[in-house]
Amino acid sequence: MYRDECERLLGNTRHYKRLSRDPTIDVQEEITFLVSKGKENNWITDHEASYLIQTNPKIPYFYILPKVHKEKIPPPGRPIVSGIGSALEPLSKFVDFFLQPLVKRIPTYLKDTTHVLLLLESIAFDKSKELLITLDVESLYTNIPQEATLEVISNLLDIHMGESQTPPGFILDLAHLALTRNYFKFEDSFFLQTQGTSMGSTFAPSLACLYVDHIVRHTILHEDNPYRDQIKLWKRYIDDVLLIWTGSKEEAQEFAVWLNGANPFLTFTMNIGFYDNLALEYCDPRSYAVTLA
Repeated sequence: MYRDECERLLGNTRHYKRLSRDPTIDVQEEITFLVSKGKENNWITDHEASYLIQTNPKIPYFYILPKVHKEKIPPPGRPIVSGIGSALEPLSKFVDFFLQPLVKRIPTYLKDTTHVLLLLESIAFDKSKELLITLDVESLYTNIPQEATLEVISNLLDIHMGESQTPPGFILDLAHLALTRNYFKFEDSFFLQTQGTSMGSTFAPSLACLYVDHIVRHTILHEDNPYRDQIKLWKRYIDDVLLIWTGSKEEAQEFAVWLNGANPFLTFTMNIGFYDNLALEYCDPRSYAVTLA
C-alpha cells in the first residue's frame, strides 16, 4: 500500500521526471562553479563559500507521510524529500536567510497560533452578518510553478536588498539551482522534481509564502476581484487562510468557484462557519490548524 502510493505520486509527470543516473556529481559541479564565482567577486566570504559546498554529500531520499486526517482508505500520502546532508541543503538554508525577512513583510502574514488569537480578539465581528471562513491550498509545495516563483523572488530581492554585499542576482542563482535541481532517490531510481518544491527543503515554506502572497496581492485582494468588497479580513500561514466574509454563504461559495479559476496552479478548499464555532488547536511552532465545528 505504501509503495503503491509512492509510485502513484512519482508517476505524476507534471511534477517528477525519472532520471537515468545519479546526478550528484553534476549538481556538485554546478554548485562549485557558482560558489567560486561568488567568492571571486567578493559576494560571499570564504566562510560562506566553504559552507555552501557540501563535502561528501548524501543523496536525498523520498518518502511519504499518510494524510490520516483526510479520512480516506487508503490515506493519500504527503510527499517528503529528506535532504539532510545533501549537496543542495546549504544553498536552501543560505537563500532562506534572505527570504525570511521578506516573508515577515507580507501584510497578510500570520506568525503562529497566538498571533491568530490576538488578531481575532482585536477585530469587531458581527456574527449575525459575517462568516468566519477557513481556506486550505491543496498540495501547495508541489504545485507552485518554479519559474514564476523565482521571478517573484527576483523582484522582491531587487526591491528590498539594497546595496547588500551579496547581490540579489547571486542569491537568485543559488535559489534557481536549489529549486530546479531538486533531485532525490526512491528505492533504486532517481527523480527530478520539475514543478514545485519539496516539503523537507529549508526554503520551501518561504518560497510558497512569497508566491502565494504575489497571487493574493495581484488577484485576490486586487480591485479587479468582483468579490473584493466582501473580504473584511484575509490572513494566511503558508497554505492555511483565515477569512472574514461580509457577504452571504451563497456568495462565499461563488467566490470559492471564482478563486479556483483565478490561478492554474492553486486550488483552494473552503470551510464556512460562524465565530462561536471556532476552535484553534496548537500543532507545532511553525503551523496552526483552524477547525470549524
